[in-house]
Amino acid sequence: MITKVEKEARALRSAEDVFTRYGYARTTMGDIAAAAGMSRPALYLLFPDKDAIFTRVIEEMDRRTLAGIETALREIAPLREKLLYACSVWGLHGMELAAAHPDAADLFDLRFVAVRQVYANFQALLVRLLSDTLAQSDLGATPEDVACAMTYGMRGLRHACSSVEEMRHMIHVHVEAYSKALQATEGVS
Repeated sequence: MITKVEKEARALRSAEDVFTRYGYARTTMGDIAAAAGMSRPALYLLFPDKDAIFTRVIEEMDRRTLAGIETALREIAPLREKLLYACSVWGLHGMELAAAHPDAADLFDLRFVAVRQVYANFQALLVRLLSDTLAQSDLGATPEDVACAMTYGMRGLRHACSSVEEMRHMIHVHVEAYSKALQATEGVS
């Protein structure tokens, strides 16, 4: 017999696939139930509505992405390389999804609380990376300010770039500009 946890995991995997393909607006609980191989009533026993399952899908995608970034960062030394890696993985993920599935843009829509939390989580990661360097610089900005500017700057790049390769290049430029600014002010009193 399949446990509730296993059913929930299957529903979440199926929901991620359906939301990625069709976006939030075009997805129904019936679509998710069919993809998960269960009835709509069975799905409603696991999740009260589409918002609840969408939130859980976004949270799980974010958890996986950040865990992968954190693991890789342990092996990367210079701040510039850490920033480049983190920003590339995080920033390109959305661009690659949107390139494969245009309706996946809903997964990055700031109208959803869960999506805003994804941005806050990435900013928190950048704050941890930037804190020591900014404490020694005269840039005149807090780690939170710089992390916010970097995060939402990448959001702007995603809207401006027309391909994954262009986005990859612009993330490199974005990180390089911040890295140079931080490097130029390190240790200056």
